[in-house]
Amino acid sequence: MFNKLKAKKPPLSLSQVSNVIKTSGSKELSPEEIKAKYIKLSTIAQAGLPPNSILAIGFDPVQSLLAVSTKTNEVRVFGQQSVEVVIEFSSTSPITHLRFVKGIYLVAISASIGSIIILSLKSKQILGKYSVQGGIISIETDPSLDWLILGLSNGSLFFYDIDRLSITPYRIDNLQKKILPKIKMSSVLDIKWHPRDLGTIMVTYSHSVIIYSLSSGQIKNSFIYQLSKGDKGFDTAMAIDSNGKKSLFGSPKEVIPELIQSHFHPNGLHIVTVHKDNSLVFWDATTGTLLEARNIFDINLHKPGPPIVLSENFTPITSVKWICGSDPEYTQLVISGGDVKANNLLHVLDFGYTLKYSLTSHEKQGEFYANPQSGQRILPVTLNDSKTPGTEIITEIFPLPNENQPYFSGTHDPTHLLLLSNIGAIYIVEFSSIGGAQGSSDFSDLLIPPSLSSVIPPVKFSKIQSVKRIEWYSIMSSRVNSGSTARVKQLLRGGEPAQRRNTPRPIGFNADYRSILITGHEKGLVRLLDISRGEHQEPERIVQISLKDTLYDFGNPQSLKVLNVSCAFESRELIVALANGDVVLCKFGKVNGISSQGSFTNKSYSDCDTLHSNGDAKIIDLSERISRSFASSTNFLPVGLIELNQREPITALKHSDIGFAAIGYKSGKLIVTDVTRGPAIIFNSNINDLLISQTSSCYITSIEFAIQEYGQDGYSSILLYVGTNNGGNLMIFKVIPLGNGGYDVVFTDKSIGLNYKHNGSEGESKIDQIIPIGSTDGISSIASLDKFNKLSQGIVVPGYIITTSTRDIRVLKVPKVKLAHRVIEDTCLCCGVINYQNQGVVLCILTKSGYLRFCSLPSLKEICDTQIPTELFKKIQATLNRAESGDADVLWDGELFIRTCQSEFYHLYIHNSDSKKSVDTSVTDILFNENAIIPPRPTAGALSWAKGQTGYVTSKDLSLLIAGPNRKEPKFEESRLAYNISPEANPNQSFGAYATPTSNDRGYKPPVRKATAGSTGSLGTPGFMRSFREGLESVEETFNSYANTASESMTQTIEDQKKSMYSAAFKQKFGF
Repeated sequence: MFNKLKAKKPPLSLSQVSNVIKTSGSKELSPEEIKAKYIKLSTIAQAGLPPNSILAIGFDPVQSLLAVSTKTNEVRVFGQQSVEVVIEFSSTSPITHLRFVKGIYLVAISASIGSIIILSLKSKQILGKYSVQGGIISIETDPSLDWLILGLSNGSLFFYDIDRLSITPYRIDNLQKKILPKIKMSSVLDIKWHPRDLGTIMVTYSHSVIIYSLSSGQIKNSFIYQLSKGDKGFDTAMAIDSNGKKSLFGSPKEVIPELIQSHFHPNGLHIVTVHKDNSLVFWDATTGTLLEARNIFDINLHKPGPPIVLSENFTPITSVKWICGSDPEYTQLVISGGDVKANNLLHVLDFGYTLKYSLTSHEKQGEFYANPQSGQRILPVTLNDSKTPGTEIITEIFPLPNENQPYFSGTHDPTHLLLLSNIGAIYIVEFSSIGGAQGSSDFSDLLIPPSLSSVIPPVKFSKIQSVKRIEWYSIMSSRVNSGSTARVKQLLRGGEPAQRRNTPRPIGFNADYRSILITGHEKGLVRLLDISRGEHQEPERIVQISLKDTLYDFGNPQSLKVLNVSCAFESRELIVALANGDVVLCKFGKVNGISSQGSFTNKSYSDCDTLHSNGDAKIIDLSERISRSFASSTNFLPVGLIELNQREPITALKHSDIGFAAIGYKSGKLIVTDVTRGPAIIFNSNINDLLISQTSSCYITSIEFAIQEYGQDGYSSILLYVGTNNGGNLMIFKVIPLGNGGYDVVFTDKSIGLNYKHNGSEGESKIDQIIPIGSTDGISSIASLDKFNKLSQGIVVPGYIITTSTRDIRVLKVPKVKLAHRVIEDTCLCCGVINYQNQGVVLCILTKSGYLRFCSLPSLKEICDTQIPTELFKKIQATLNRAESGDADVLWDGELFIRTCQSEFYHLYIHNSDSKKSVDTSVTDILFNENAIIPPRPTAGALSWAKGQTGYVTSKDLSLLIAGPNRKEPKFEESRLAYNISPEANPNQSFGAYATPTSNDRGYKPPVRKATAGSTGSLGTPGFMRSFREGLESVEETFNSYANTASESMTQTIEDQKKSMYSAAFKQKFGF
């Protein structure tokens, strides 16, 4: 009974009766009745990321997937184009570590509570959880192994079996206590697996680094960096160790700088330890000899000399990565922090090819690290305009290796570096081990997953627009024909978008239109992305316009922030409003001739010609500054810049499909530009001069161009509608043709105070939207090229104007006849005219309370309402409460976009619940690729094995050692799938840079070094020495082949010995 009462229509109010009377002679454009029970609102996707929300990053170069964890306790896994899976956790403890393992597992660690979560990339479900007693400080995994090593706060190490979802009995106690018993208890700060030996790990403590053999259970070597008084680095180390305080009992004569992390050289023969005093200490991993101690700028810190002066603004090193090229012997050290002069730089020590270990003395090796062969350089990073308190610094470096190169701790030949800052911001810079485009942040040719691209760089403006399919595909076709596809590179290639063909369509679905997401970012970037359902399979569904290198930043890169964008797809033009008050005019086309290859970011516009001027506004020619990303493919080219003599904030922007653009400023200034036939400024005036009756100054809040009949003219005109604040005023201008082929703008009329209820504040008293529609069919009468071309034929388009604000909605007949008025008791976030199954049009109103209200046109009588799904409403309720008008978009076909912040939104659509098709929310994108085979792990050369520098331990040996003979049986299908793509299941396969040559048993292709052309080879010359070294290398490689051949005959004997050894080691370790 209650439901029946609730379904009854509400009684008519006085205003509704008035609306009915006023519209009695007008044609009703809406269906007579819409049953609420047949209307359903469903969620299609969640896109974007909240700003400054990233906590951890994981990358799998074999599956080509990227995972991030956020402060909202989500894990997002990204693949090619729009592939994205969101995994939500109920726990309030954040995920601080992410690792991909064996191609099918994603390990998520919450360090604060010691929680381990194993996720399946196949099922996208949680397979298992485990809680470790004591806080997890550090972790280590290997892409091809089952084991997760946990470094705990008490200095011990635990081993977790990822494949069998259980903790193993294998433990390692605090190793530092064994060599430094007087030092206080230390946590495990860092763990690294030996890059060539499965049976060896490196453990970092507060005052020592220890290389430990898992197979023998013994410490192989320990590294303690100790400075004596008189050494160059002593004073700095003492100051950092004592926090700048002087000792009451005199200064100690020795100091051990505390550690942060340590790293193996890719060949495993050298290591580098990173200390709190910014020392980078290089060691011989085999002998324990200190080779070189340096920081970013100074060398030989471990030797006597004048002390290094400690800066007052000491900046610690936060992250170091030892990166190698396609040949692992070519290495570079990438460092974040450590520079007191700038917090937005990465320093690169480019060592080049590593010296031959067996032929180089420790002294020469030390000189090699003190003076990098290829020099030292910096990679600048433009930080975002963050409003968070404190200084933003880069805290983590995440290399993105080339495909099928997962080893060397993820540092093998990266193409890009992902950078994570202390506030949760994420950055990406291009990187190459052989130079070229170092540190470039030009994203015009790099396809980043849509959600990730919302924060790289951060979105400052977004809007969804319905665009004719033919117009969008025409732009895409032009770009493909100009070669843009060949230049575009996808950051990720993994996964596959889910097929949702059986889901119902929106109530106003029209196959002739696409939904285009327009975003404006910091750093002068604009993106246009097709987000229509099922249209994400092809890479060329995005247009990226990078204006950074064309524009002048006035000494402040934040002035390139994009605050508004308006795109006219029919005329192929686009205007961009910047934070400094300039407006960029762009036209679609291709650069003719040779464009400039440099960047003009630091060069002013003083040398640019003026294309047109009108009053205090002018258009500057930018055609000579077009460079880089626009040089070789068709794009929206920045051809002009509108500049005021006195810059001021822009409050509204609109570019029409017929070539006219209008710009509103905070002072009330209105500028109208003819972009297509010019560019030329055809109107420059202040609206306050036309609103004399207003007691306070007004500014423009909304703009729209329409082609409608004005009053009783008997023909249609180009009408410019301008909405303002201060009570909601509507101004009407006509754009009229002149005899010389140009156009002029003439003010015709105004309607004052359209917002009936407001509290006097600027926010609630402004016109937010202006929606022109035809009075005979309800179809949009926004200016289009088709209507524009028919103006000469005297077409008549009688129309209505719908104005909306947070509380008031009005329908007017042009120019100022007020037909209907509705006051929204709730707060209106957005309105849109929707085509209801081709039976008519309705006005859809989204309110803060989470309701969609459908009203008839033109009478604004409420027909029915529906609510946002409960589960989604719980997520966005807080967002809706603080949302403002413009934080949502309603499209003609019934699609709805609700922004939770500037860079994140939910995509919903209204559909008929009576449809036989249903929305399957369980369908998600495919992540796991069962054909992506993990390459074999690199191994050491036979000479290293013969010298005892590395051992020979297989994954089976390691399994027996860590898990013991009674290892649990697999529980899930993931174990079988993981084995199928493992190196063990594909012993005869060769992949990527780890291809196993047939002539020897190395884990990677040995580098080929050739003598420099023109070398004489005479005794004592570099050419002679190079030839001599190459001869010795040949001898070593011959020995390697011989040793490999000999070892094959010994395999069975060695295996028997291993079984005996591991059995004894296992019994000794666990006390059996």
